[in-house]
Amino acid sequence: MKIALLLLSVWLPSASSELLDVKPEVSSVALLQGQRTPTTVTLAKPICVFSSGDVVEVFGVQTTADSLPNEIRNMSILTYQQTRGGASGPYRAASFGIPICTSLPFVLSRDPAMIREQIGQYLFRVGDDVQCLNQVPFVSGNCNAPLQANVPYRFKYVVRNTSTDTIINETLWSDPIPVLRVADFSVIDTWPGARTGGMVVITTILVILLFLLLCGFVALLAYACCLKEETLAVDQQPVPRTYITHQKNIGFADQKGLKPAAPQPTEQAHYQEIEAASDAPVYGH
Repeated sequence: MKIALLLLSVWLPSASSELLDVKPEVSSVALLQGQRTPTTVTLAKPICVFSSGDVVEVFGVQTTADSLPNEIRNMSILTYQQTRGGASGPYRAASFGIPICTSLPFVLSRDPAMIREQIGQYLFRVGDDVQCLNQVPFVSGNCNAPLQANVPYRFKYVVRNTSTDTIINETLWSDPIPVLRVADFSVIDTWPGARTGGMVVITTILVILLFLLLCGFVALLAYACCLKEETLAVDQQPVPRTYITHQKNIGFADQKGLKPAAPQPTEQAHYQEIEAASDAPVYGH
């Protein structure tokens, strides 16, 4: 009897789980840009949807997946790597706490410090965790890896009771939500005729400016080379080692009737005269 009651108590939480008639949707806040990118999708959190539970889990799957069960509680949870990013079935992307039930609309604050907190309260972005790609493929856990480009996805919210590790409620799968398409570079038309007149004019002006800039650089380089050669030529001129003063032309002085100046005694002769004068005897009167 006790065993039957124990089995009944374990089975009741699972049997009492409910499939809510609610679908995850992309945020309708028009002020936020980038709600859908080639690898991410921003969903509105389930405000005032779940009345019990501890954690809200986010599941994702590609619309072209092989299998799409209506309820998560009846299936084994696989990882992002095991499902090849949701290509073969649903995977658990992330989890967050039960949002606070409030009737206040989302109004973007003007305070930059409050914007991130407000976004985390009302919105959740799927596909913004690149690091989880390095996880071990067969280890269970959340992996909010980037979404596959050009592939629509469907999402589901699941509420779990962490104390009993049981699913309490879950929403329906969302309608297909496409990510932004990325144009293939091979289909981009590079023929100049496909460009508008303004693009042609801007391109022409930029080419001319680049040509003038290149010409100015070449001219500056040539001027620097010429200046360097002139400096080297000046530095290499010979420098005279001695300097010979001009001598007077004695013959020229004789032709003019001028008497040449007497030669000045040298410094050594001057000293000899002074010594001779000092040695001469002095006579008294």
